[in-house]
Amino acid sequence: MGIGELAARTGLPVKTIRYYSDIGLLPESGRSPGGHRRYTADALSRLRLIQRLRALDTPIAAIAAVMTGERSLAELVTHELDAVQARLREATWRQGMLRALDDCPGPERLRRLALLAGVGRPEEAHDSLVRYWHWALPADLPPRLARAVVEGAVPAPPDTPTAATVLGYAELHALATGDGRRRQPQRHQVGDVASFYAGVVDACALATEALATGCPARHAEALDHFVRAYARVGGHDDTPAFRAHLRARFRHGTRPGSFPLRYWRHALTVTGAPPPRSTATGPGHLAAPLAALHQRISGLHLAGDQIPSP
Repeated sequence: MGIGELAARTGLPVKTIRYYSDIGLLPESGRSPGGHRRYTADALSRLRLIQRLRALDTPIAAIAAVMTGERSLAELVTHELDAVQARLREATWRQGMLRALDDCPGPERLRRLALLAGVGRPEEAHDSLVRYWHWALPADLPPRLARAVVEGAVPAPPDTPTAATVLGYAELHALATGDGRRRQPQRHQVGDVASFYAGVVDACALATEALATGCPARHAEALDHFVRAYARVGGHDDTPAFRAHLRARFRHGTRPGSFPLRYWRHALTVTGAPPPRSTATGPGHLAAPLAALHQRISGLHLAGDQIPSP
C-alpha cells in the first residue's frame, strides 16, 4: 500500500503520514522502484489507531509506547486519565486562588496574594504542614500515635477547592511556616505525652461518631474522655470544680490572635463537616470534633472565628 492510498482512506495529509513514518510510529515495508514508501496491510489499522488517539489529544510519546508494545491501550487510557485529573486539580486550585483574589479591597487583595503565593503547589503546602506537626509534637511520642495526630491535624488539599477553602489552606500554611508558630504540649507540660495525646485522639474519634449520629450518649462519652485527658495532666479527678477550671481555660484560649484558635478555625474552613470514620484514617480530621468538644466544655457557640485548641 502506498502513502497516497493511506491518505485517501484515512483523510490524513500525506505530510502527516510521512511524519509518523519518520518517527517510527508507522514502519515502512520498503520502497517502490521509484523510491516511494510502501506499507504492509496492517498499516491502515495502525494509522487509524494513531489517528483516533491523536483526536483525544494523546501525546505522541504515549502513542509510541502503545505502538511498540511497551504499554497496552488500557494502560495508556489509565495513565492519560490520571494526567488529565492532575491537570484538572491544578486548574481548579488556580481557579480557587483567583476567585479568592477577585472582588476584595486592594489592601486585602495584596495580603491574600502574599498568602496564596505560598500554596501555588498544594502538595508542597501539605508537606510543609506535615513537617510543622512533626516539629511541634513531642519527640518521644510513639510513632503510631504521632502519625494519627499528624493525619488528623493536617487536612489534605480539597479535591474541589473554592475561594474559601484555598484561602483557608493558605492561612494554615502561613501559620505553620511563620515566626509565630508554636509547639504542641510537651512532656514538661502534660507529663505522660502518650496518654495525653491518645486521650485527645480517642475523644475526637468518639466526637466524630457523635456528630455523625447525633447520639447524646456518644457526645457525653466523648466529653468524658476529653476532660479526663486534661485532668490526668495535673493529677486531677474529673470533678465539677475541674470542669469549671477547664471551662475558664478554654474560654481564655479563644482570645483573638491565639495560634491554636486560628489554626483550627482555618482547618475547619478547609475540612467542613467531619468525614466518616474508618479504620484506615482513624477518627478523621480533628477540627470538627475538637470544635464540638470545646463548645461542650466552654459553652461558647463556635462560629467561624471561634474554633478551639486541643
